[in-house]
Amino acid sequence: MQFVRQFYEHFNYPFEQERKRALLADFLADESLGRLWIIEQAGVPVGYTIVAFSFSLERNGRVAFIDELFITSSARSAGVGATVLAEIEVWCASIGVTTLRLEAEASNERATALYMRCGYVDQHRRLLTKIHSGQHH
Repeated sequence: MQFVRQFYEHFNYPFEQERKRALLADFLADESLGRLWIIEQAGVPVGYTIVAFSFSLERNGRVAFIDELFITSSARSAGVGATVLAEIEVWCASIGVTTLRLEAEASNERATALYMRCGYVDQHRRLLTKIHSGQHH
């Protein structure tokens, strides 16, 4: 949870610890939803990533969305992000994922540059969002 809190604070996202804890518990209890990994550097935890699954007819099957990728500031710029993305790609291919997706804040040029170096492309589509007012948890 400390990494999740740091991620949310870094982007000034609202953070309700108990709500996030409950959501993570639900996510971890159902492998069909995706996976969470703790990222380590030299055996020390330095972040986490959450990969969530969906399906797309257009993308020919199972899609993996890198929902959150957080690496502590002290471990950034050491190739950790690129290594994690490469490992996610190999693992996803091994379970039949046809497409990997992620999003970055428009102002986060550093993350966008990393993603593009790792082969992600801007397909010039807009990711539109509608928040359902009847959320639970």
